[in-house]
Amino acid sequence: MHRRHILYTAIVLLTMLASVSWAKLVIRVGVEAQKDGTAYVMVNGRQAVHVMTSNGSLSPSRRAQIASDRLAAHIQKGFDAKTIYSKASGRTARIMVGDSLLLVVTAAEAHAHKTPAESLAASWVMNLRKLLTMPPLSADPTSLMIPLGESRIVNVQSLLTGPVQAEVSDPALISITGKPGVLTITGKAVGNGTATIKCEDSSVQITVAVRKYAATLMPARKAVVTGWNAPSSMVLLAARDAARQSVVLEPGARIASLDCGPWASDLQPTRVARIQMKIEAVGDNCLPVKLAINVEVRNQPLPRVPTSWIMYSNDPERVEKYQVLFTGRIASPEHAVRLLYHHQNMMGRRIGLVIDVLNPSPAPASLHVIDGVSLPMIDTVIVGYKAGLEFMENHRSFIGRVIDLPPGTRRLLVSQSLNSPYTASGIMELRQISGQPLLVRVIAKPEDQRLEEDPPEAVIPVGDVDLSKIAVSDHIYPEPVVNMEVKYTAGKPWVFLRLGKEGLKHASLDKQLYGNYGVTYDIKATLENPMADPLTTELVFEATAGPASGIFLVDGNLVRVKMLSPPLETSIGRVTIPAGRSKVVSIQTIPLSGSAYPATLIIRPVGAPGTVNAKR
Repeated sequence: MHRRHILYTAIVLLTMLASVSWAKLVIRVGVEAQKDGTAYVMVNGRQAVHVMTSNGSLSPSRRAQIASDRLAAHIQKGFDAKTIYSKASGRTARIMVGDSLLLVVTAAEAHAHKTPAESLAASWVMNLRKLLTMPPLSADPTSLMIPLGESRIVNVQSLLTGPVQAEVSDPALISITGKPGVLTITGKAVGNGTATIKCEDSSVQITVAVRKYAATLMPARKAVVTGWNAPSSMVLLAARDAARQSVVLEPGARIASLDCGPWASDLQPTRVARIQMKIEAVGDNCLPVKLAINVEVRNQPLPRVPTSWIMYSNDPERVEKYQVLFTGRIASPEHAVRLLYHHQNMMGRRIGLVIDVLNPSPAPASLHVIDGVSLPMIDTVIVGYKAGLEFMENHRSFIGRVIDLPPGTRRLLVSQSLNSPYTASGIMELRQISGQPLLVRVIAKPEDQRLEEDPPEAVIPVGDVDLSKIAVSDHIYPEPVVNMEVKYTAGKPWVFLRLGKEGLKHASLDKQLYGNYGVTYDIKATLENPMADPLTTELVFEATAGPASGIFLVDGNLVRVKMLSPPLETSIGRVTIPAGRSKVVSIQTIPLSGSAYPATLIIRPVGAPGTVNAKR
């Protein structure tokens, strides 16, 4: 709405000097008439009283003018703004200066403002007192936090007639430009400084802190997953990882939150998911920042390679001090290595369990990871069962993720908080795709150290590390896949397979992997029926050495046995063989951490006497 001015006038002269300065004259009181016929009583250039109605022959503008003249006369004589008050009388109210009338709040005025006359008069009194007691020179705000390279506005109000000047404590830190009533302060370097506004004998100081944002973004990395229909949980894990690698944190800053848009779909091979990630970063001496980045996750087919080694991190099983529990090397892209870990916290306090991969070389590297990781649990058998179940489900469908390791960095595979006497357990398959040899470690460390040193999904510098001078652990065994062929013929003795009885032998040391924990058993069972009638056979899992869990793929079908104790057994499958025919059954299993192995797999006819059955 356009305004026409009756009495209120503002005259502004602007002169640019070495510092910003201008001459400014403001009449303390006046009237500002509106196009709609209403008028404002102005004080120090601001709207104090809005007169909307006439009173007798007096228009709103005339009423505002009379109030302005009366107020100007009091100001000229000198008075205390606190002597302005309101006095209600029925449906009207009066605004007084001492014993003198300033303005009448009529019933019609109160109706126009949709508020009682007494309340309206009180609000006008408050406005007048506030504006009449404004300091001769003011700035808003008087404290600024400015991002490096950005600018912020400061509004300056001067009631004095002299020129207003602005100076800075350090021109290398901040600079000032401006126009009448407005300063623009720009942060040029990180640090703390001041800007001082001066006019005649008055001055106002503005404190200025120039800071960097806690984080910035590099171009988004592309994440890679593998497998037939990679689940949404794996897709989101890869997306978070890629988003985290795109964040550049200032020293002392951290990621406070990392969230994504909705994504609940599996990802088929060769397909791409585009997911928006929202990141919030904070830090000491930094400005908090919210960032958004679009991440591309591709399900990329990778060829399967043989698993040539198993790294067995279980010595000691009971952790009684902080230490590196296992160290191993990963090198060849033609082979994968399997890492099994199973450790119980016996220190009587919470500890951190960390598994990381180090790339100390000057070249980037990448690693394909198939996970089987359980949350820590008190039950040492079930925690191994949970880890083995996830691993077998992921491994059979080749569901995994590719993580990138920039030169001289380390990446976390696992970072868990471990109460006492909880157990951490997992099976992972690792295949280096590119780069120089990598180092994998399993570490028990203080919990506060884990929280400080091992932020999730972080890319962390490793410093100077010479892999050739780091001794690897003893418990590394070759060929962790046992291929077996057995035959059962109807009418002949049952078949008993002792899983985990013959442990893998170390390549050079007098050691063996007792129980063959984490080793894959691929069993080809040929079932023959030379009889004249069909025969139904069953595959039976028996707990032999103690409480045991089992996970089996029987002709591709996943069968779970959560827990058995001797002498219990349970059927994991039945096969009917026609008369005079034979069938071949494929069975795959892995001895699970925490369970008592050897355990027994039995092939026999259904309904054989003397058996002890249990539910899976």
